[in-house]
Amino acid sequence: MNFRVPHSAPVVGEEEVEAAARVLRSGRLAQGPEVEAFEEECAGFVGRKFGVAVSSGTAALHLALAVLCPRGRVALPSYGCASLLTAVDLAEAEPLICDTRDDFNLNQAAVIGDAKAVILPHLFGARADGPASSGVLIEDIAQSIGGPTGREGVASIASFYATKLMTTGEGGMLLTDDEGLASAFRDLRDYDNRDNYRPRYNYKLTEMQAAIGRVQLMRLPGFIIRRKEIAAQYNRAFEALPLTLPQGAGHVYFRYVVRTAQREALEAHLQSQGIEAKRPVFKPAHHYRSATCPESERAHAEALSVPIHPAMDDSDVRRVVRALIRYFQ
Repeated sequence: MNFRVPHSAPVVGEEEVEAAARVLRSGRLAQGPEVEAFEEECAGFVGRKFGVAVSSGTAALHLALAVLCPRGRVALPSYGCASLLTAVDLAEAEPLICDTRDDFNLNQAAVIGDAKAVILPHLFGARADGPASSGVLIEDIAQSIGGPTGREGVASIASFYATKLMTTGEGGMLLTDDEGLASAFRDLRDYDNRDNYRPRYNYKLTEMQAAIGRVQLMRLPGFIIRRKEIAAQYNRAFEALPLTLPQGAGHVYFRYVVRTAQREALEAHLQSQGIEAKRPVFKPAHHYRSATCPESERAHAEALSVPIHPAMDDSDVRRVVRALIRYFQ
């Protein structure tokens, strides 16, 4: 179905086209100086010392766990992207699936026991509080890069999928202040030209992706400003409606997620008006593995994500506002 207002969309322009063309003209397509420059610039942007570019956010999280918590217990929130559980399984670790709070982020009190590592996503762009657990903290800033996140964990991971806050099409990044960890991550992302054998991975980022990422990184602050402008318009328009609006500190509004007991009916209404709305999380992890997570289950039943992205103009925003208000009237 073609939507008048899609749920999400990448924002790319002539600068990104020229960056990719520059690499193609150079003849150097695989990992090289563009990747190195992107790593340095991304680390500086987030406030870390080292960046290690990889092929996806899932690959970044897999390498983080493979180095920091191989075969250990890893605490992760149930309500979040399936890549969290996937990465835990790839690292042959044991998932400790935890419940979330009403702001959708990890419930610190649910992280109990002997978790060796904790994955802390800042879901939908709102800053999450770190758990009191003594486990190694891995921050997931796939949905919050550009906000006040990414400097708390021993390592942080980012994703640059097509509809993330910034994009390289596919891609990811590990970020850390520990030079030894950065070296360990780099060792595992590529299996060739090694004196010793151990299982390693083909997780490299290409030069074209890195060149696009460097442009996107420069544009990211502007993208976030536009997201906040749209969110402010939504907040004013929706404050009197029977909805729970987004909560949380330092929000960069990767998603604008409301709560309503009428989630399915509201989604159908918006789609009938040419507006793509959807569940922000397809299925919580406790649907795949046995765990009791009542708040995550409630979020699954009530959360609806409406369009918010820099490609929207003010007429798109007004269209969403009118359609949503019309439903409740």
